[in-house]
Amino acid sequence: MARLTENDQFPADVTLHRRGDNLFAPGQLIETVTLPDGTEKQFLKNGVVARFKRNKDGSTVLKMRWDSKWWEIPTMDEVQRWTLDSVCETPAGDIIEPDADGSWLRLLNLV
Repeated sequence: MARLTENDQFPADVTLHRRGDNLFAPGQLIETVTLPDGTEKQFLKNGVVARFKRNKDGSTVLKMRWDSKWWEIPTMDEVQRWTLDSVCETPAGDIIEPDADGSWLRLLNLV
């Protein structure tokens, strides 16, 4: 099994499987594309979630792959605040409506 790092970029040549608490990436989140030269590449689709280990203290954090980058999934306090507010953040930190495409609440399938 390939080890994911935050430096992984599209296309990522990995095959992901659910394995304990270490990785959450259902097979349908992997897309195989045949390039014009006939070679096949595997791409991680938006929405893949993986657990990363922090180097500083050894704790783990869940991150979602979105727009070719890994973004730390917000805390429950942030999600609760957004559900009571009229605005929500995107992974990039932009402020938009909670039900707009790209909002954390939409990405987490909460709206």
